[in-house]
Amino acid sequence: MRRLILVLAVMAVAASAAAAPRVASIGLCGDQIVGALLDQSRIAGLSHQADDPALSVVAARARNLPLLPASAEAVLMAGADVVVANRFGDTKTVNLLQKLGVPVLRVDSAESFDQARDILLRTGDRLESAAAARLLAQQVENRLTVLRRSAPKVPPLVAYYRPDGGSAGTGTSVNAALEAAGMESLATRLGMRGWGRLDLETLVMNPPQAFAISFFGIGPYSARRSFARHPVARHMLATLPVIEVPAQLWSCGGWPLIEAAEFLSRHHHRGGEP
Repeated sequence: MRRLILVLAVMAVAASAAAAPRVASIGLCGDQIVGALLDQSRIAGLSHQADDPALSVVAARARNLPLLPASAEAVLMAGADVVVANRFGDTKTVNLLQKLGVPVLRVDSAESFDQARDILLRTGDRLESAAAARLLAQQVENRLTVLRRSAPKVPPLVAYYRPDGGSAGTGTSVNAALEAAGMESLATRLGMRGWGRLDLETLVMNPPQAFAISFFGIGPYSARRSFARHPVARHMLATLPVIEVPAQLWSCGGWPLIEAAEFLSRHHHRGGEP
């Protein structure tokens, strides 16, 4: 019976192929594009995390839309012609949808503004929403230009941390946002490439001028607070400016990175107060 329901849903998708496709997203990377570009009538549903304001940049809009578990049956019953999924994860669901003939667009988490623009434009084109994607991409570029013009002549040295001691160096979305805000990442200065840990001894030997932190108040992330519990870390966090960037602004690298960069710049000018 379950198989029959899926087949009937695929037949319904095929029958509506001539119209602008209705789109479902099953991951945060897809949510932030689908939720930003498409009219409500074209959104079959967003991921089950889309309405979580701690993680999703489209949480307010998601409250008026169906939220879908990452299952082929739920997606098809929602009437989706096209599915947008994160590059990694939900492999079983994606494979089943593809076997049933449903187009699936895999969306990467961008690690730079150029990559974010390319993903936005490419996905917008595939979703028949190219004009909206071009408009959003141009708005991001204009906002980047404003940030770069107002950047300090000497970039402040900023240490980025998650609750478990994780940090971000060259080639990461966090580093891209810090640079756009006119800041220098401590991890990048120390030669870190990609995502990794910045241990306390290294931090003490190379003190930053400020901290940028994220994910400290979010369930599974805040549970792993080995870094934040250490007395040395607590002392440094208490004595240096701290900018707590809302996690949803870079929970999946993409066009919202401009929001993260603007937040960093704005709160640095206020002395690091969140």
